[in-house]
Amino acid sequence: MAQSVNVQYAVTQFPTPVFNTSNVSTCFGGDDGDTLALDDQGLMKTVETVLFPQSKIELLEQVAQFSIWRIRTSEYDYGGNYYIDDRFVQLVPNAFGNRTISIPAMPTILSKLDKLVGTRYVWGGNWPQGIDLMSQLYPSRTPLHQLSSLVQDTWKFKGLDCSGLFHYVSGGYTARNTSRLVNFGKAVPIEGLSLSEIISKVNDLDLIVWEGHAIGVFDEKTAIESKVSEGVVKTKLSDRLVEIMKDRKPVNKWNDSEGPRFVIRRWHPDHLVEESI
Repeated sequence: MAQSVNVQYAVTQFPTPVFNTSNVSTCFGGDDGDTLALDDQGLMKTVETVLFPQSKIELLEQVAQFSIWRIRTSEYDYGGNYYIDDRFVQLVPNAFGNRTISIPAMPTILSKLDKLVGTRYVWGGNWPQGIDLMSQLYPSRTPLHQLSSLVQDTWKFKGLDCSGLFHYVSGGYTARNTSRLVNFGKAVPIEGLSLSEIISKVNDLDLIVWEGHAIGVFDEKTAIESKVSEGVVKTKLSDRLVEIMKDRKPVNKWNDSEGPRFVIRRWHPDHLVEESI
């Protein structure tokens, strides 16, 4: 039974996981104390995202489970019920400002992306260092380091999902989910173009995206993405586009089309400034 309260305000003191269930403790441990609530792909889909430190949130109501609150935040506003553990946050007055988002320069982002190759895919993950506090607040029965690497990394959200990869390297500037990335930034006109014509139009950091997955252009020859089965990988851009175009058609605007499709979105301010000159 949820307990209604007046809205309180808080900021995250650490990277803070956001869940889509109020029964957070049931996600960790299972019957044997060492099992996570994973699906058949090894993903824990009760997690939505990881808020950056100093993210402002509204604490809407405390649920029966100890320390769990239903929240609202502008940094993850997708219309669902979302929950956090209040041991990650500190209360602040309403006047406390929102987190400042500084967009790194393109070379900085590309360097970060390069260093993330090999990082595990973790559903809801956008903090590749992992959250050690999770293993303290929700301890496993067996010491965590003795469990499988999948369980260790997922328990601490040490990894990145497809949109989380770009959300992390942009400091939280890019939209967190692909449902908004398909309209994020500026459209790159690609409808009706051939493979070579599409490649000639893309810039570094453009996003090849559809609802369900996001792929970044690393350079004119290379794509980068976080894939469920492989984690963060680089591939040949032309090969990746050939694969995509077998099942999806290139379109200019997501909302103006139907069926299997993809768009390319240009979002980094440096590129947008260049285009306006």
